[in-house]
Amino acid sequence: MSAGEDFRAAFLAEFDDPGLLYATLLDAVCDALDTIEALESDVQKDGRTVSGSRGQPIVNPAIPELRQQRAALAKLLAELELDTDATRARASAAGRALQARKR
Repeated sequence: MSAGEDFRAAFLAEFDDPGLLYATLLDAVCDALDTIEALESDVQKDGRTVSGSRGQPIVNPAIPELRQQRAALAKLLAELELDTDATRARASAAGRALQARKR
């Protein structure tokens, strides 16, 4: 399964009938996740730098696109307003883990 399919399954397991607006947002989130997954695969396969038109090393074009897709994903996820007890618990645990790593 792709990242988008995994997210869709998890989302639909948590929320029975998302409605038209959330279904549309869910489609966009899943598409972004699949695009991110493909871009990450490209970077892993081709490396962080590739050869430019004159053979010079340049940043893999997938890297800035990956950054843009991640930013878009963050906005889409915010639009979904996934404010459940489980989401808050995971966010709190992630925050505590981050603080522990900084020490």
